[in-house]
Amino acid sequence: MSLPAKKQLKCEILSWRAVAGDAKKLSRMIQDSAYNPHIVVAIGRGGLVPARILCDYMHIKDLTAIKVEHWGIAATPDKKAVIKFPLNADIKDKKVLLVDDITDTGDTLRVSIEYLKGFKPKGIRTAVLLHKTSSDVIPDYYVKKIAKWRWIIFPWHVWEDLTSFIKKIKECGIYSIRDIRRELKNRYCIDITIKTIREILSEVKQ
Repeated sequence: MSLPAKKQLKCEILSWRAVAGDAKKLSRMIQDSAYNPHIVVAIGRGGLVPARILCDYMHIKDLTAIKVEHWGIAATPDKKAVIKFPLNADIKDKKVLLVDDITDTGDTLRVSIEYLKGFKPKGIRTAVLLHKTSSDVIPDYYVKKIAKWRWIIFPWHVWEDLTSFIKKIKECGIYSIRDIRRELKNRYCIDITIKTIREILSEVKQ
């Protein structure tokens, strides 16, 4: 009952250690560019953790967020990217650092930039941990470039994505833990322990 190879969704799970290292490199890149933001604006949900880490390394106290909806759960795209939760801070005449975890299509970053411009900031620069070349918006700062598309699973949504994938597998009539583990490898290139699958299954509603 494996999916045909052409329908495989290749995924890569990142560790907290890897993300923390990339965030540190990103902070140094920004500082070396001599851009000194007055405030960091995170794009929720993905940019919240990277933004907080950047604030730590760059000694920036002011952090706020907006929420943009575009991607759903586990690589499921929503429709057009839209601002769901608006800005709740004064950024007029301030230098802004807009932060997300990754670029994919570029829609989220584009919508966010245009939205923030309406508040008349002194400047806006963008920073992400990973930049996919599939994005038609290139951020000002990024640590790594991804040329071969794959779905990136950051530590802050591992459980969410794995739960969604396992639910989809179960909908195909696959229920044994070993078979689910096999399908995760076949469909998503994900190799996790039986223990982890068992923990997720204990929370997945039948």
